[in-house]
Amino acid sequence: MLFEDVTIAVQPCAAAPKDESPVLCFQPGQVLLVEKESVPCLPVYRQVKPLLPEGTVLIALLTADGQAVFTPDPLGDEIVPEGNGLSYGPMRLFREMDCRSGAVLTAAHHLWQWMRRNRFCGGCGGRMEHDGAERALRCLACGQVNYPMIAPAIIVALTCGDAILLAKSANSPWKHYGLVAGYVEVGETLEQAVAREVAEEVGLKVKNLRYYKSQPWSFSGTLLFGFFCDVDGDDTLTVDHEELSVAQWFDRDKIIGQDTDSSLTNEMIRKFRDGEAGL
Repeated sequence: MLFEDVTIAVQPCAAAPKDESPVLCFQPGQVLLVEKESVPCLPVYRQVKPLLPEGTVLIALLTADGQAVFTPDPLGDEIVPEGNGLSYGPMRLFREMDCRSGAVLTAAHHLWQWMRRNRFCGGCGGRMEHDGAERALRCLACGQVNYPMIAPAIIVALTCGDAILLAKSANSPWKHYGLVAGYVEVGETLEQAVAREVAEEVGLKVKNLRYYKSQPWSFSGTLLFGFFCDVDGDDTLTVDHEELSVAQWFDRDKIIGQDTDSSLTNEMIRKFRDGEAGL
């Protein structure tokens, strides 16, 4: 479920919500969901409307396959309460949703989080307002314009013959095995970031770098770029335990991973395990 089949557009939209329009209400790390569904379900306007505090302004955050998706204006102070069969659940539940709902939720969360963090101008401290012509925030006092921020990061499936390097982060609450990853630094290409992160975290050199696929990741405002590559020379690991709690080589038939389509990491691990895509 990497959202390739869903077309997201974030340009400003003047549409008004209809009864079946998705309306997403966020709190830090949480989103309002329909209760008592076997699969987490996003609410629509007719369900959210009775809960909206007086004076709440809904804005169209984005469109998904042409359908407008709304949220209470993140520049405001209104908090939508639970009720009417709706309650807040953790954002990680996007992993259990269908592809379209997951794409809508993660993209909307990225924009909501950016707007909440930029309600005031970083130049003069004035209030930011929505720019009507493009997806941007503009300070009416000094004219500064802020655009949504996207942080590029790389994910590396490093292989050595029929083995792949899997690791666990030392600093993340997510304790499953994953791949070496990290942010791209200023002045660096994606390819240089791959080589640097692998060298820093496990002390290896890489060769035969192949770009695989990308995925937006709203939680950190990131666009992830996945690469496969081979170890160049000695495969002895020198693990940076400030970054990784553990890192080790796994043969294909001993790979520890999650059979889920919710992340680029899992898809890349599974592709290698199953010998797909000529890897």
